Amino acid sequence: MKDADRLTLFGTLEPTPPVQLLQAGRLSCELVDGQVRNVRWDDVEVVRGISYLLRDQDWGTVAAVVEALHVEQQAHSFSARCMLRMTTPQGELRAAACLSAHETGSLRFEVSATPDADLATNRCGFVVLHPADAAGRRLRVGHCDGTVSDTQFPRDISPSQPVFAIRRLAYAPRDGIEVELLLQAELPHDPLGKFEMEDQRNWSDASFKTYVASLRDPWPYRLPAGQALTQRIELVVSGNQRPASTPRDTPGIVIGPASHCRMPALGIGVPPGLARAQPEEVAALRGLGASWWIAEADLREDALTADLQALAIHRSGLDVRVQLDLIADDAERPEAAAAHAARLCEAAGLRADAVRLLPAAYLKSFQPEGPWPSLPPLEAYAAAARHAFPGAQIGGGMYTSFTELNRRRPSDTELDFIGHLTCPTVHGADDHSVMQTHECLPHIVRSVRNLWPTLPYRLGPSSIAPRRNPYGQNTALNAAGRRLPLASADPRHGASFGAAWTVGYAASVAPLGLEVLALLDSHGPHGPKPHLPCGLPAGSLTQAWVVLQYLASAVGARYLPLLNLPDSVVGMAWTHDDVIAQGVIANLGHRPVSLRWKQRPLTLPDVTTTVEVLGAYQTCGFTFDVNPSPATG
Repeated sequence: MKDADRLTLFGTLEPTPPVQLLQAGRLSCELVDGQVRNVRWDDVEVVRGISYLLRDQDWGTVAAVVEALHVEQQAHSFSARCMLRMTTPQGELRAAACLSAHETGSLRFEVSATPDADLATNRCGFVVLHPADAAGRRLRVGHCDGTVSDTQFPRDISPSQPVFAIRRLAYAPRDGIEVELLLQAELPHDPLGKFEMEDQRNWSDASFKTYVASLRDPWPYRLPAGQALTQRIELVVSGNQRPASTPRDTPGIVIGPASHCRMPALGIGVPPGLARAQPEEVAALRGLGASWWIAEADLREDALTADLQALAIHRSGLDVRVQLDLIADDAERPEAAAAHAARLCEAAGLRADAVRLLPAAYLKSFQPEGPWPSLPPLEAYAAAARHAFPGAQIGGGMYTSFTELNRRRPSDTELDFIGHLTCPTVHGADDHSVMQTHECLPHIVRSVRNLWPTLPYRLGPSSIAPRRNPYGQNTALNAAGRRLPLASADPRHGASFGAAWTVGYAASVAPLGLEVLALLDSHGPHGPKPHLPCGLPAGSLTQAWVVLQYLASAVGARYLPLLNLPDSVVGMAWTHDDVIAQGVIANLGHRPVSLRWKQRPLTLPDVTTTVEVLGAYQTCGFTFDVNPSPATG
């Protein structure tokens, strides 16, 4: 791929790793960067991924360099060997990896790793991902002490680990197919080599994760210099799925029947620093037409006064509401913090339409069974905000992932709405994993609805890169513009990938009854001017921002589903008058996709015939006549 194409698609010159398909009869998988993903039995995904990872003390994933890769593909089996080299400031971990599989349905992945110095790590070893669609399915667990328990993958998202002390797992990803897993590990601090499972849907990963080393044990732990430690995953798949129906000719994309659902109000994040935003960023924010500006306001920062004044000035003359997400010092009583915030807003001439108030400690994550900060209850912060801002809506929730909200659930007695954001790069930042997180968003919405059925729900502001790292000291610096988990910035925000991700996100949740959907930021690394190079002239709006303009025009419109979309293509439509519909579609994949329209769009930029190609990560807006006559349909 040419450098210009990389910049257009991803905003970075970092190459995408090659994907090698391996096949052993009905069993297949993909080998990417020395890791296994998409393990299938025929066309059924049985395991989403098997990876050997080294995580640092901030839960950042240390990049692995693959060396001496040798793959043998035979008639009934395959094998692959390589060295994984992971370099940290403390030293280097070198791991010999061996993968093999046979058409009988067996797969084995073994790694023996040796550090050249004492290494501190929060986790080192295998993680196995099970598809999120396993939710509610039976699960048999063989524990380290030899006991066996029968349970199920959680249907609602579990705030704590659903399974501990794992040695074996058995489940049926689909009726008629059985999966058995054996997990073994040598760990310096744990002679049993325990594995346990967490519900990764908390972080918007579309998977359940079985990982090495228990979070009940102390971490970080030490890998002794020169000591080889071996881990092994053995997988056996058997059975037959029900025969699939005979495919028919694709009928063509068509607008489905109108629903009672309305498109949510569009929000945009306003992070700290608005007073220093560039003129083109302010112009983009004012011209967007968003319904809500969701502004983070840290009461501990001296620059807050200038940012509140900028908010008041820039919203002047606009029909936009402001939500303040206030951060209080842990040592300050809720009443004092809320009163302080109200005085600052009054001095700045800013009227807040909605307010949330949280202590700074809750910007970090805590284990469900671990110690929590000794602070007043969340309800006290909501009550203080209501007293200090009598005309505003008072919200609850977290300024981080659903994980933290799920683990610290406020009652709805003092609240007018509930909310949180998501970040797709907590655990993995490769293109495939980031796009896959859209599958999980309906799971999160369903869980929130079950927990707070009467409260309006505000989701976001969400972006590819997080504003903060709740699981460590800081986000990972990313001046080189790479794909990094929990990075300070992500180059894909300003590229085609970022626009497609934005469409996919909105399409996943738009029909689910949100009050507000907030995506991206007004300025900074997630705003209209990309922070990292992506081939755009200075002052240009990113493609993702153009998608936001589409969504801003859709607020309050009747949602219309798009039917018969090809694989990897997502989209939605809406209508304000039941006569003309508008919409957006996007290709979330890296291969071009042919489109066939049963109903000819009135306008479709870059698509000039009824059958056309949507390029890799390409987005497209369109206009339809909702009820065309036979002559024009």
